[in-house]
Amino acid sequence: MNLQADSNNGSRKFGWPKSPAVLFGIAAAFFVVMGSVFVSTKLLGNRLPMMRHGQIVHLPAGDLVIWVAAPFAIISVIYAVIELGTTRTFQESATRLHFVCTLFGVVEAIFVYWGWANTTGNMRPDTLTWRSFGGAYAFAGLAGVAFVWNLLTSKPKPKPRDKALTPVVRRP
Repeated sequence: MNLQADSNNGSRKFGWPKSPAVLFGIAAAFFVVMGSVFVSTKLLGNRLPMMRHGQIVHLPAGDLVIWVAAPFAIISVIYAVIELGTTRTFQESATRLHFVCTLFGVVEAIFVYWGWANTTGNMRPDTLTWRSFGGAYAFAGLAGVAFVWNLLTSKPKPKPRDKALTPVVRRP
């Protein structure tokens, strides 16, 4: 039994999706499904603070999980339009880098929010400003660079050959 051949065969069957639209769509669907499960089952019954019109209101945690899907859904739609409209294929490495930078940016924004949310019970809660999200902006910038790199290195899909136009060569 050749273990090397078996391990190579398995890696071809499971891996990252080749399409960036599918990859980002899977992430968006994951967050929407998880948020919906949390809202419907009250699994995360916590109510988390949010700023709305200068006032602190409390929303179910599942609602906020659903909002995390927004960046992934938007990017998935952008890639789908590009893939379908221009029939381009994207490099896997650039797509992975774009996905990871986007994921890190979202996680950084969650950490900033979580730090602020922990102070809302104080007499003087921290002020949440645009400058608080410096790390998230840095990851968003890296994700933007990875997106541009992915666009620049993309290639047109090869056109399928028409069998009716292909000459048949018969050997005597």
